[in-house]
Amino acid sequence: MEENTSYDEGLKVSLSTKDLLVYGITFMIPVAPLAFYGSFLTPANGMVALAYFVGMVAMLFTGFSYATMSRRYPFSGSVYTYVQQGTNAGLGFIGGWGITLDYFLIPTITYLISQSFGESLFPTVPGWAWIIILVIFNTIVNILGANVVTKISWVLFALQGIVLVAFIIGTIRLLLSGAIQPQTISFYNPQHFNIQGILQATGIVIVSYLGFDAISTLSEEAEDPHRSVGRAIILSILSIGILFVIITVLAGFVAPDYQNLNQNTAFLGILQRVGGTWLVKLADITIILSFGFASGQEGQTAVSRILYAMGRDGILPPAFAKLHKKYRTPIFAIVLVGLASLILSLTLSQDTVSNLVSFGALFGFILLNLSVIWKFYVKGDHGSVLSFIKYLVSPFIGFAVSTWIFLSLSIESKIVGIIWILVGFAILVAKTHFFSEKTPSLDFSNKD
Repeated sequence: MEENTSYDEGLKVSLSTKDLLVYGITFMIPVAPLAFYGSFLTPANGMVALAYFVGMVAMLFTGFSYATMSRRYPFSGSVYTYVQQGTNAGLGFIGGWGITLDYFLIPTITYLISQSFGESLFPTVPGWAWIIILVIFNTIVNILGANVVTKISWVLFALQGIVLVAFIIGTIRLLLSGAIQPQTISFYNPQHFNIQGILQATGIVIVSYLGFDAISTLSEEAEDPHRSVGRAIILSILSIGILFVIITVLAGFVAPDYQNLNQNTAFLGILQRVGGTWLVKLADITIILSFGFASGQEGQTAVSRILYAMGRDGILPPAFAKLHKKYRTPIFAIVLVGLASLILSLTLSQDTVSNLVSFGALFGFILLNLSVIWKFYVKGDHGSVLSFIKYLVSPFIGFAVSTWIFLSLSIESKIVGIIWILVGFAILVAKTHFFSEKTPSLDFSNKD
């Protein structure tokens, strides 16, 4: 199989702003609350909508920082590239290495969720078979290219829309008939309000917003990366955040007695009350397809582009930067991620993975926001009111909220995350011979 590593003959350019937006939204899975709602109920004391809202605010300010960086550096690599260009190559690698932890875990948790719902719907099909089929299919699609991934995203985006519209219409019908009453319990319940619990739930919720970062990994495959990437990032955060809040607020209307819901099937029980068995079955199928295929594919796409950027820079072996000659996709990175996802999905439980996600993303977001402050305010234009707001106030809010949520993560997540960062630091030490040499990086100065 012939491959090439030429920068000039790099990743295939094919994605519009709409493609990027749908890619990001589908990565964030509009029907995610249907699968995760039960796991958020206990830590948030029923205030799941509030957790989603806090997550949206945190990600919105961080999204502004992404938009700033994407306009200046329209290249693959996400946090890795942005922190590298905003500060230095070593810190960029550590930030990028941190966020790859979540990108390795996201396909894993989506496969496990898809497997769980698949076994419930088709009990005769063994769980391991679901995992193997999903990994093989998604790996092949990723090799074919991001344009194929986005086409599948459009189809599954439409299917998720049908389920959510049916739920919203059904809930409005119950409201109009007087069968249910408006409630604030999903957004604010003064009797059980606990900020620590809200932040703990938000720490898990953050993974549902990670699709905006995934958009930035496709910068070199976008038709107009200087403008389209930033626009898609902000629009994806706002649209998915508002949708999540609306869906979970309505869920509180339908089931204010959240303590009586089965944690594993909480939202399916709500759908049963709203639309009956047909809506539950449709939601089951949609969750299987959306988590297993759409989000699984896109998680693999995103992390392979980060590894590609690291391989191109030379901080990781050059094999990561090798592109398939025909499809111009990072084939080695894609296959490696597929194998890692397969092993992790067959060996870890959904609960275990749920407790580990978000460390890397929040760690990367913290560094990214600080990089914007350093690059564009401290070392750049800090003499105007606009630059003060855009390059200091906004990224500082993103930094502060991300840090606040980061500190509230579970101890398991922190332990695994710290170990992962130490492994990255060891790679950096070895690559620079104990910092006696410069950290490898690509010169982007002539690539704009």
